[in-house]
Amino acid sequence: MKSSVSAIILAAGQSKRMNRPKPFLAFNEMENFIEKIGSTYLAAGIEKAIVIVNPDIEREVSVLLKNKFSDSKLEVVVNSYPEKGRFYSIQLGLEKTDTDSCFIQNTDNPFVTKDLLNNMCRMIKQGAYVVPVFKNEKGHPVIISAEVMNHCRKLNGNDFNLRDELQMFEEIRLVWDEKNILANINTEDEYQKYFPSCEAFTK
Repeated sequence: MKSSVSAIILAAGQSKRMNRPKPFLAFNEMENFIEKIGSTYLAAGIEKAIVIVNPDIEREVSVLLKNKFSDSKLEVVVNSYPEKGRFYSIQLGLEKTDTDSCFIQNTDNPFVTKDLLNNMCRMIKQGAYVVPVFKNEKGHPVIISAEVMNHCRKLNGNDFNLRDELQMFEEIRLVWDEKNILANINTEDEYQKYFPSCEAFTK
């Protein structure tokens, strides 16, 4: 991965459909979602990762990441107004980074891999964004160039959506042969679908 790449990890949602905070869902016997995502980005050589959280989980996430990672590349930022939505969280993260490009990573898409990140990073160019695609369906995460980052920083108001804003820029598709890049884990049923034995190792 080239040096000037950051990531915004979005974990400020209220997890209302899940009825428990998604960052703390067990991914395997050793890691929960936020730990797994953080370790993947660090392994890929990310320059900096901004973890956006709501006030209810700020302390727990901060302690968790501090205990697991001695690396200072992970920074927790609080979204005190989670009701303003996902785009506001993205803007909070963009205020904390000035890299050449930036990944936008949802907590409920935990199947990101080092190989995927490195391949996406090799494809990014100015004025564009890269999205992985499985069987012509767009997945997660996306990486946006500095030009897209600057555009998003300048927008004022709560009615913006990243997907709509990306339509103004060149889309680069990375064909990826892993269906899990399409996963969105928002409910208990969806969690059980991907993690059927989760009760055996839930923290």
